[in-house]
Amino acid sequence: MASPLVDAGLLPWADLPYEEQLARKLAFVRGAFERRRIAAPVEAALPSPRRTGARARLKFQVESGQLGFHRPGTHQFLRPAIDDLARPEIVAAAALLRPTAGEVELRSDGERVVVDATAPTRGLPDVAIKGRPVAGNPALTVDGLRVSPGAFYQVNLEVNRALVSLVDEWIRGAEALLDLYGGIGNLSRAAHARGTPVTLVESNPASVADARHNLAGAAVIRGDASRFEPGSAVYDVAVLDPPRQGAPGVLPRVATTRPRAIVYVSCDPVTLARDVAELGNTYEIERAVPLDMFPGTEHVECACLLRRTTRGSGPTRTSRR
Repeated sequence: MASPLVDAGLLPWADLPYEEQLARKLAFVRGAFERRRIAAPVEAALPSPRRTGARARLKFQVESGQLGFHRPGTHQFLRPAIDDLARPEIVAAAALLRPTAGEVELRSDGERVVVDATAPTRGLPDVAIKGRPVAGNPALTVDGLRVSPGAFYQVNLEVNRALVSLVDEWIRGAEALLDLYGGIGNLSRAAHARGTPVTLVESNPASVADARHNLAGAAVIRGDASRFEPGSAVYDVAVLDPPRQGAPGVLPRVATTRPRAIVYVSCDPVTLARDVAELGNTYEIERAVPLDMFPGTEHVECACLLRRTTRGSGPTRTSRR
């Protein structure tokens, strides 16, 4: 019998052995590059330290004062146990919450849990309504970064630490860093703390405010990173962490000023490969590392390190078999 979380569409791979989940995700990432005929040394997927109960953010629907979820593609309201889905503090907070209507997101920094809802709630002290604080302090501190209501942060705290460490290893030595789709400064804060000049571009106003707090003194620009123009920032290394739809057309513009390295972090290997293909062979993938940010699902995070080459503008491709 399938797990109720499988039936609810919340953890569709919950009944698969974990090693098989990782193998499928590795094959997914490799396949995305192979279909674009891109040479990519894809490494084994980094596992999640929490194979179950990993989510630090969870959004519920509310019906008749109850928290639950709608089965995908239907209006059927389900209330499965969430112990295998969310962190223990989220599970405990959900049991205390008394919602009224709409949607409720519970957000954790590993200790505190805050509420961001669309309608009034009771039961927890720190509450925002539609991103606006109404009670207590609904801002979190995630690994030293302020995260306000409405600002994005990664759903898996432990895997995010591995991601930040990996990216920071790749960007060390940068003389000036460009951080597109930079959010709250998750991937560039360590470089900023070392004294590296950082230009961060982000469109979400809550994230921009947090980035200005977290990277005090950095050039934090509220703007659409997908419209980045060459020459608007000085950098020798660039980092991109776009949403699921990727960053079509952005990498060639980033590459115009010939940064020595580009780091691309993606939650969709298909759009990642599509965007990397736009660089032709002016850059090559030195490392591609999948990270299991979303255990129990088909989704996978992937970080790529691209190095500038000395070759021409024709596409770098693998041979067809």
